[in-house]
Amino acid sequence: MDIHWQYTVNEVEAVFDPTPDWDFELIQLDVGSLGYRATEAIYPGLAIRYETMAKPLRSFQQLRKKGFFAGVVLSSSSPVLWKGCEVNGDLALVFGDADHDMVLPARCVVLTIEIDWHPAHAAGLIGLEPGLWQCDPSELRAFVDLCGALTKRQEQANLCQSEQRAACIQVMSRFLAMLMRPTHTRPSRQYGIMSKAEEFAARQGWCESVAIDNLADAIDVPRRTLHRSFKELYGMGPQGYLRLVRLHMFREALLTGDHTGIADAALGAGFQHFGRAAQYYHKQFGELPKQTLRRSISS
Repeated sequence: MDIHWQYTVNEVEAVFDPTPDWDFELIQLDVGSLGYRATEAIYPGLAIRYETMAKPLRSFQQLRKKGFFAGVVLSSSSPVLWKGCEVNGDLALVFGDADHDMVLPARCVVLTIEIDWHPAHAAGLIGLEPGLWQCDPSELRAFVDLCGALTKRQEQANLCQSEQRAACIQVMSRFLAMLMRPTHTRPSRQYGIMSKAEEFAARQGWCESVAIDNLADAIDVPRRTLHRSFKELYGMGPQGYLRLVRLHMFREALLTGDHTGIADAALGAGFQHFGRAAQYYHKQFGELPKQTLRRSISS
């Protein structure tokens, strides 16, 4: 379907507003403007949302509020990954009290639905096993078509309350009809290696002096295997990816005021050489740390 994008966000930290309902961490995997675009249709108890971005993104999320949230991939030039496993076009992702770690390639399009607890509970959606579900292809197409029609319908007409409630019921019924079975997909081996490497780096305070040999020895895998695992997941080696983590931590500290100065924020993110950190920062975010801090203070 042709999507009329309602708004665009170019900075990764502006994609989601801080909320106690979600735990999330976003890591932009390429330099330049994120180019995140979204459009949504809001009905009583129901939100339909389409999302895409110009740059690849790692998205770690956990839903904490009572309610139901699920998504499907509409299009992608390269595989979307869920904990290292490919998400093909016949799968749906059901959120719940589990954590979900995804890699979203540039220009993929994702459709999500968010349903309030009471209607979701009444329909039998609450309690579905979190994770990937195999879907009936024809029912999945019917669900996607319905969401598209309801999005266009809301854009074009003012619906009465009974019509809006009926829309929520239709979406829930269609979603349940397309589900066949949970896939019980386990995280990939590469994802397990990456997770252990991240845990070790975190215990070391994300310090940039931790070399790839230290990481490989700490988690007992060959250096080549460690490098290949990160490359397959994120398109870069472990040192490049962990630098990205440090850069995002650095930026978050500048934006939230969780520091006593720029150098302190850099050290807190694991950087040992501020000048080099500033160079990496400018390349990744298109501005110097002092410019980010200035914007944060003035906003």
